[in-house]
Amino acid sequence: MKSIVPSLDHPQLSRHARYRWDSIRQQHQLVFPEGLLILNETGTAILKLCDGRPFDQLLLELQKQFQNSVCEQEVITFLRTLATKGLVNDIPPS
Repeated sequence: MKSIVPSLDHPQLSRHARYRWDSIRQQHQLVFPEGLLILNETGTAILKLCDGRPFDQLLLELQKQFQNSVCEQEVITFLRTLATKGLVNDIPPS
């Protein structure tokens, strides 16, 4: 039986979703066919690192950017939420 919780060992933004900075509204956004999500600073940093790198490297980079104030479980929850909506996928390691 396939798990309903996606694996996110190498997270990558899915093809139909994209990050953008909306200069009129002065906000970070994740845009996809069904709508958009407004992102905070941490969410933006996480998405910018979703390029297929290993999760451990992504987390390490976030810890550097935010002086160790990022909680690993919150990053996992954020990515899994996006993955269940089809906005982030796990890619096989290269």
